[in-house]
Amino acid sequence: MADDGLLLNLCSNGEGDKGIYRESKDRKSKWKERKLQKRQQYLRPHVRGTFHKNAASVSAKPLRHPQRRSTPFPNKPIQGSEEEKRTSANNEIKRSFATQNGILPRRQSKKKFQVISSLFNYNPEIPTLLASNESSSADGTSCENVFSAEKFSDLDVSPFMISNLENNLKLTTMTSVQKAAIPLLIEGRDVFVKSKTGTGKTLTYAVPVIHSLQSITPKISRSDGPYAVILVPTRELAIQSFNVLQRLVKPFQWVVPGVVTGGEKRKSEKARLRKGVNVLVATPGRLLDHIEKTKSLELKRLRWIILDEADRLLDLGFEKDVSSILTAVKDSLLSGVRCQTVLLSATLNEGVERLAGISLYNPLSIDVTTEDGGGENKEASNAQSSSDVSFTTPQQLKQFFIIVPSKLRLVTLAAFLLWKNQQEESTATKMIVFMSSRDSVDFHCDLFEKSFSSVAKLRLVFFKLHGNMSQSERTSVFKSFSDATRGILFCTDVAARGLDLPHVNWILQYNTPGNPADYVHRVGRTARIGLKGNALLFLTPAEVEYLDILKQHGISPEELLVNDVLKTLVVSSGDAKLKTAKYVDQKAQESATELQNSFEDYVLSNDLCLKAAKTAYQSFVRAYATYPSNLKHIFHVKNLHLGHVAKSFGLREAPKELFQSKKQPRAQKRKRYGTKWTFNKETKQDEEQIVVNCNLFRFVISLFTALKIY
Repeated sequence: MADDGLLLNLCSNGEGDKGIYRESKDRKSKWKERKLQKRQQYLRPHVRGTFHKNAASVSAKPLRHPQRRSTPFPNKPIQGSEEEKRTSANNEIKRSFATQNGILPRRQSKKKFQVISSLFNYNPEIPTLLASNESSSADGTSCENVFSAEKFSDLDVSPFMISNLENNLKLTTMTSVQKAAIPLLIEGRDVFVKSKTGTGKTLTYAVPVIHSLQSITPKISRSDGPYAVILVPTRELAIQSFNVLQRLVKPFQWVVPGVVTGGEKRKSEKARLRKGVNVLVATPGRLLDHIEKTKSLELKRLRWIILDEADRLLDLGFEKDVSSILTAVKDSLLSGVRCQTVLLSATLNEGVERLAGISLYNPLSIDVTTEDGGGENKEASNAQSSSDVSFTTPQQLKQFFIIVPSKLRLVTLAAFLLWKNQQEESTATKMIVFMSSRDSVDFHCDLFEKSFSSVAKLRLVFFKLHGNMSQSERTSVFKSFSDATRGILFCTDVAARGLDLPHVNWILQYNTPGNPADYVHRVGRTARIGLKGNALLFLTPAEVEYLDILKQHGISPEELLVNDVLKTLVVSSGDAKLKTAKYVDQKAQESATELQNSFEDYVLSNDLCLKAAKTAYQSFVRAYATYPSNLKHIFHVKNLHLGHVAKSFGLREAPKELFQSKKQPRAQKRKRYGTKWTFNKETKQDEEQIVVNCNLFRFVISLFTALKIY
């Protein structure tokens, strides 16, 4: 019989039958397993992506589990020898996921890694500016532009006044503005005085006022009420003027000065006014309040009205209050009594001229800002636009500017404070740092006060002053900083006008002022009454054009390089190697980075510090958006790199959640349909209740109408 190529496989009932039976029976089970595996694959969203490195060694078909016995729970693992056979496969599955194209590693739990950016990378290029020939090259030791050759003894005033000025106030020579204005005020003329800041304008009106009151016969008494009212814009300036008057009336005890300002208890001020005050120093808001509500305040004998820092009074929105006070004074004066008015300002604008037209009668204008050697100018006041006004600063004031990228602002400020306090350790150093918001003042004062203790060898004393502090705190800080021999004051523009803080060496404008007039008033806190002073303006590379604005107004500061400031960190650290310039630059960068890291570590040390930094950062950005429209091409929020700005507040990344606007609920819109009012935001039940109430109301109306008819 021919071989037909057939092969018979004959076996007894044993393993072969089981295998055949299992193969035919498990076909459906394998299909279910593949379907289940495919379903699990699509239920995992993170499986998609790049494949495992060993995916090439895996079959393109889906992985199949080893053959298992039929079970009603296909997802339950089977115990026994079959479990051991797929141990390696299960270990692989635990570490990875099977896909149709390979194996993907299991996603690991995410950990938040914080990247600390370098201070000296990706900074904008600092433009190179040509040295200005118009900058103040003189040392400014001459005081001829402030003081005149005449003495107080040449004035026709009481000899007791002269003795008090020379012995107690230690003043013998008059300034130029005092020489020009005091004789005219003694004659009884209304005067408008324009003089640079720090030239003794307080004594310009205080001496004639006290001289005229002490010469009245019979002698005045405190029960007569105010004979002079002095309006000032801020509480600190009111306290300062009151202190000057107290020293000036020492020989004339029957002349009583007093002060009323906002922030104090009105009850205690009423008690003082009821007791009697002859020379009243006040802020406009509180004085107007007492005129309307305090019956014991009588202005019928008033002879003097002084408007000090008139431009600031208008800037703070006191024009309406001042007008109301002037109207109340005119209505309450006795017949035949004329009130002499004096208006003083460091700058001249349309608002000041409008106020002068309201308050002054046939005035004389004194302007000593245009004269180099001092003197007097009597001329009619002519309106000038703000762009044509030329401001003057004391000749003994040295002005500087520094161009600093946003990343380096904080560490540059810290390096400058350390440098000047260590360099001038032998002489007392007092500095004022102006900032744009009270949150920035609080943050920087706390940061330097806590962080500098480990960095600075000498102990620095820090103060802060802003409008959100209580009146008792502001008064305490003002007196403490005035009496201190050294210290650093962080403040807002509340301290920019009129305050005479003695022996201030440096004015730092950490945030750029809004206009040149604010710049002049800020730097006027130093170099007062012939003393020397220095001022430094911080700018970013995008704000360099602001120097042209200052130049148009006659202000040309000198440049101070940021690298020179940072190099002082190397010198102060005691490193004596200093071999090459490259080595110095490298060490300066290392020291600056270390100082910046210490600030950032402190900010991130607790939630309160972090919250304060974020709040200060937010306030800075919002304040940056409030510059006047004529400066928007220089100071615009779009020019800021928010990540670099955050670095200047000790933050390692910009806090994004601060500027995400919260969804506000829609305003309720109401529509009227006939006599029924419905609200879009009301629920269905509320609408039904409104309809019922309306129907009830109409029924009651109809019922009353029917009763009235019948």
